[in-house]
Amino acid sequence: MELVTYPLLALAPAVFWFWLFARKDTYRPEPKRLIAITFFLGMLSTIPAGILNFIFLDEPLLDDIMDGGADFASVASGMLFVVGPVEETSKFLAVYWVAYRSLYFDEPSDGLVYAAAASLGFASLENLMYILEFGPAVMIGRAPLSTVAHVIFGSFWGYALGRRTQHNSHGVIVIIGIAAAALVHGLFNLFLFAFPPVSIALVVLGVWWTLRTFNWARLVSPFRYRRNYPRIACPTCRRRISVISRYCQFCGTPVLTYRTEIYCGNCDAINRPGADYCISCGDRLLRQP
Repeated sequence: MELVTYPLLALAPAVFWFWLFARKDTYRPEPKRLIAITFFLGMLSTIPAGILNFIFLDEPLLDDIMDGGADFASVASGMLFVVGPVEETSKFLAVYWVAYRSLYFDEPSDGLVYAAAASLGFASLENLMYILEFGPAVMIGRAPLSTVAHVIFGSFWGYALGRRTQHNSHGVIVIIGIAAAALVHGLFNLFLFAFPPVSIALVVLGVWWTLRTFNWARLVSPFRYRRNYPRIACPTCRRRISVISRYCQFCGTPVLTYRTEIYCGNCDAINRPGADYCISCGDRLLRQP
């Protein structure tokens, strides 16, 4: 029974938080397959992060932190200079290696969506490890705090990736984004051990910041006023007509149920019947006006 309930308990908060934030990506939603891959890579990123944390943090210090016996200075140095930078860099690389280099990463909201996916993948495996060690009750705090906190941390470098996509700016903005995420991550962990109410306040402010960032990305999206309705060849006269047309405007042939290869309205590339994204330019192919 635990083999099923524990993973579900670890994943459920991630599903909720991703739905809350990613539903704001309305103009050109990302392929579910690529989101799933990014989520899985985020889970895998916990492995190198855990190894590096173990290497750079002394084992006695780790034990003291877990037991609550470490002094403030030791916890601060560990969280601000090791845990924050290591974990945020690991999550960032989970996005950079695949999603960021894909055809589909082409608007500011993409940085936030994929950052959320990787961050929640990281948090989900972390949740599972905490459940196995401390029991299911640990999710009372992790579900509303630590899980969404990972999304908030990732939103800083996700925002930076989005800005770079928007303005084709220098990579320095991404470094600043990772540094900001590492700082906030470290402060959250530090106050979680030293003075939890501050961490709760950081999460509340962070959710507000992240929602505003998603709204910003939606407003500046280059696809806000652009719609890609692909074209098909009429089965009778072979002239190209819009996929949302009910009849060919040239010969009058009904095309409601006609399924054939489609031509991207953006780059004119040929795509398979029913394709959701162009294989050449990555633009989303719409079916409904």
